[in-house]
Amino acid sequence: MKPPNAEPTAQCPVFPQTQQVPHADPSSPPIRRVGHALTTLFAPWRGAAALALAVAAVAWPALAGPPTVLHYTARLHGVPLLGATFCLQLGATSYRAGFSARTLGLAEVIAHARSDAGVAGMITGTTINPTAYAEHGRLSGKEHWVAIGYRGGNPVLQTLTPPPDDRLPIPAADTAGAVDGLSALALESFVATRTGACQGEALVYDGFQLRRATTRTGGRDVLAATPHSVFAGPALRCETESVMRGGYLKSQPIPPQQKPRFSKVWLAPVTHGGPDLPVRLVFDADLLGDIVVDIDSVTQGESPICRGAP
Repeated sequence: MKPPNAEPTAQCPVFPQTQQVPHADPSSPPIRRVGHALTTLFAPWRGAAALALAVAAVAWPALAGPPTVLHYTARLHGVPLLGATFCLQLGATSYRAGFSARTLGLAEVIAHARSDAGVAGMITGTTINPTAYAEHGRLSGKEHWVAIGYRGGNPVLQTLTPPPDDRLPIPAADTAGAVDGLSALALESFVATRTGACQGEALVYDGFQLRRATTRTGGRDVLAATPHSVFAGPALRCETESVMRGGYLKSQPIPPQQKPRFSKVWLAPVTHGGPDLPVRLVFDADLLGDIVVDIDSVTQGESPICRGAP
């Protein structure tokens, strides 16, 4: 999906569609942060410099089965804000991931936010290499497009429409080694699955912001059944601190924008023999309190969200 008159960009493959799943979408403070967090929260499993796993002995499984599609609802004090869908498929040498979200209820009335993103790339040994990332979103009637290619393990911004004139530009040198959040999540799920840990640090870049995320293993919990989640059982708790490193708003002093953001994610297998995937997320929304993201359902099979890129 490209804006009118956009320059040609690197294309992700388009995959066949068979099974339809509920569509979803994000985009505003704090609403855009909800969707953004779903795609960037797990970045620390990718090595910031070379995309190498912290544990070199990890063996990548050759998964050739259908994509796993997970549906979530984000709530603030129990009130639904956003519905999101995440899709992931990994093979012996390649992967693809997709994300789609939309505001719900009162948030839909206020923000009317939509977002769709996708990525495809290659896996070589213990290294993940995205080839192209694309995003299309809408907030209060205003659309935006992002396209990022990758060259030599570094992101190359190809499309950013309209330009974020309210933000300071991010020097290309500062983004060296950064990946999109979907690619980071693809790598993270296998590290957690194979090692039972979530230690690491990474740069996450989406065209608008550059953030450094540091994650550590918080422990293992047994999640109780709740009316908001279909998951109950043991899960690995990962705790992340994220700090902005670029894309600062011009209208605000930089130091307050570098305030660390804290979040937690619980990972567990959601399909028989499948990798650990997020089953619950909790992260701060400043003075509003914690936003809690619970899993609503899990399906397997092709969907529009898994098509590789918007």
